Amino acid sequence: MSTDHIVEATTPDPPPTKRLNAVHVRVSRLRSLFRSLAGPDTVTSVISTQPGGYRLVPAEVDSEQFEKLLAAAMRERDKGYLDGAAVRLERALSLWEGDAFSDADAGDCVAAEADRLAELRLVALEEQTDVMLAMGAHAQVVSRLKPLIERYPLRETLYRHLMSALHQSGRPAEALAVYADLRAKLAEELGTEPTPDVQRLYRALLSPQPKHHGSTAVWPPFAALADRRAPSQLPGDTADFVPCETTDVLAPALTASDRTATAVTAITGQGGSGKTATAVHLAHRLRPWFPDGQLYVDLGGSTGHPTDPAAALAQMLLALDHPMSALPEGIGAQAACFRDSLRGRRVLTVLDDAADEAQVRHLLPGNVESAVIITSRARLTSLPLTSRVEHDDMSLHQALMLFRRVVGTAKVDRDLAAAREVARLCGCLPLALRIAAARLAARPHWSFGDLAHRLTHRSRPLDELTHGPLSVRSCFAPAYHRLAEDDRRLFRMLGLSGVRGLSAPPGTELPSLAVPDVAEALERLADSRLLKVVHTGVPGAEPRFWLPGLVSAYARERAEAEASEIEHAAAQELRRLEDQEAAVPVLPAAIGRVRAGRQGAWGPVGREPL
Repeated sequence: MSTDHIVEATTPDPPPTKRLNAVHVRVSRLRSLFRSLAGPDTVTSVISTQPGGYRLVPAEVDSEQFEKLLAAAMRERDKGYLDGAAVRLERALSLWEGDAFSDADAGDCVAAEADRLAELRLVALEEQTDVMLAMGAHAQVVSRLKPLIERYPLRETLYRHLMSALHQSGRPAEALAVYADLRAKLAEELGTEPTPDVQRLYRALLSPQPKHHGSTAVWPPFAALADRRAPSQLPGDTADFVPCETTDVLAPALTASDRTATAVTAITGQGGSGKTATAVHLAHRLRPWFPDGQLYVDLGGSTGHPTDPAAALAQMLLALDHPMSALPEGIGAQAACFRDSLRGRRVLTVLDDAADEAQVRHLLPGNVESAVIITSRARLTSLPLTSRVEHDDMSLHQALMLFRRVVGTAKVDRDLAAAREVARLCGCLPLALRIAAARLAARPHWSFGDLAHRLTHRSRPLDELTHGPLSVRSCFAPAYHRLAEDDRRLFRMLGLSGVRGLSAPPGTELPSLAVPDVAEALERLADSRLLKVVHTGVPGAEPRFWLPGLVSAYARERAEAEASEIEHAAAQELRRLEDQEAAVPVLPAAIGRVRAGRQGAWGPVGREPL
């Protein structure tokens, strides 16, 4: 947007020079505000300077995201992918937190944009109710539409959807009363009759033959095989599930009608990122596509005692009514029996918490009609996957949405800055956020500020992220205990040092800690999801590794319980190098030593990611 346009829209009265200076000052203040909201662990540039003006980064603008999601939802609806459309519409509407620009008074330009966005919001609400009608959620549509009609009493599409929802809910008299109310309002205020579409629906409701009067879109015409029982083993769905991109990506892959092989999809990511909740939620939404059953197996990959594949096969075969007395010997024969039991059946299988590829290889169907969702902390890259999504932390907006759904909108909005700080201190890790919200709900006299203070000032912050059976430590402990001892020593030393970001050239050694190659050890910690990789964007540069805040707290706890004097000395030396801001320091004997005539060296160290 040009500077001149900003000046005219925001500062119409002062002289031109003062107006231009005022714009520059306000942009500077906005940038400072965005930096403070993003937190110290995030690098962001919401406003970029362009020749003659400024530009908002589209990915950081909620209205831009809303319009993209709305357009994507309408494309999904047109293709018949109602689940994908419903998810995108939910995400689009969740971006709204009141009327557009309700706290701004900046002239006609802003008012016109606010009106345009308000109309698009209404369109999204109408599309959402249309999709919900097609999915059979008639009771939910009724509860959503009544307050909307009170706010928009002349919006006829809302009346039409409410009439359909009431009729399909077995309340035909109320549906006819809605039409009568609309007709009276239009006659009184505008002197007109309802639109032909609404009138046609009214006449259809008077017909003695019940019909479906929602959207023309329908669920796929699948029916379960009459001679076989359809197992339904999915755990309960999460009532306050926050929409995410993972379901958007995997739903089309799982329901594509033109696929030529079993759809095998995977949701991978660190512990506590919500993989299981997402897989179960998606599986519930896709049940109409798989009427012959839904299987669920907890493979226990992160527990230290993974389920034996033969036991998993026996569980699924039993659910498919295969007699155990006829089960053949040997894992290969049992897997073949499982594939044969699924022949011609549309069954969705959820393999939760897989340890690795070997555990699931014999648990995959072979027929094109069936599909699989696997969740795992491992990346499963050697499996022939149709689609794999790396399930990451929540965005700040998603975190606040979860808080609102668990503790209530009023409490979040009363202390919004502190709620953002709690989300940041939780690293936007879904399990940590849920625990934080659960603690606040359990102790209503606590504010978000109280919890933020406890997370910041307690010596063991992970104690504050434990609630009943839930604990953030469970996200990191299995990975730590599977590490080799030399990798554990390096992990503990990083926790002691307080250094959060670092890199090491190949061959860097830590003889005092018995770590022969630090670069490889850092890669292994990243493979275990105890470190994150920060891409520098420089070709050929050594990767830079980042220790997230909650992981750093866990590393300190392990160090306090297990670290040796040598680890303490190495951590102190690394801390000293960071304080000196050395780019590629030569390490003294406490950390590295001369090897084959060459000095070991760490790359840049620091507390902030690049």
